[in-house]
Amino acid sequence: MMNVLIIGTGKLGYEVYRRVAVMPECHVTLLDHHRHDHDVSLATQLIGDATSVEDLKRALVGIDVVFSTVGITQAETFATALVQAMDEVGVKRLLWTTQFQINADQISEAMYDLANREFGFSREVETNYVVGQKAGAAVIKASDLAYTLLECHFFKYTDEADKLIVESAENTVSGGPLSIFSLATLIADMVLHNRDYPQHELLISARPKASM
Repeated sequence: MMNVLIIGTGKLGYEVYRRVAVMPECHVTLLDHHRHDHDVSLATQLIGDATSVEDLKRALVGIDVVFSTVGITQAETFATALVQAMDEVGVKRLLWTTQFQINADQISEAMYDLANREFGFSREVETNYVVGQKAGAAVIKASDLAYTLLECHFFKYTDEADKLIVESAENTVSGGPLSIFSLATLIADMVLHNRDYPQHELLISARPKASM
């Protein structure tokens, strides 16, 4: 039995839960700061603070793989607490979602335009978000965890199926925004077959429909 901890049960966390929890070889524990209306009856649900080392340590007991999708803001704070808790409990495998521009020297004008045109993000919002994600990722990179940073393009909150591009973080991102539906399917595979994904950093984007 593989014991999986999902930290954060927003849209992405919930979609990953739905895919992993039905697998007979897995048991899912969910950690979030409040209960949700959606059905999580196939998991052990814990209420706690993902910036609290003690709350995290309680959730980590007996866990094999951690998937964290918290830290839209204060990513460094969430990452610092999680690294400490995992070290103290002795859990090593971490999948951590972050942003695809964290390794860029600067945000390109094309990405500023895309963020504003498609998602309504101002230049300041996009800049602050990427800076925060860089800080969180830096904490993970400095750890001795068996981590994989999932450096994702902008999310589309739809159920459409995208063909994803998964590539080395040394590359320039090849695709565009990706659906939560498709990303959750990939992450579930990463959880279930984590030895197939030994990379420390992966860029994840969607292939444009016209070129599929």
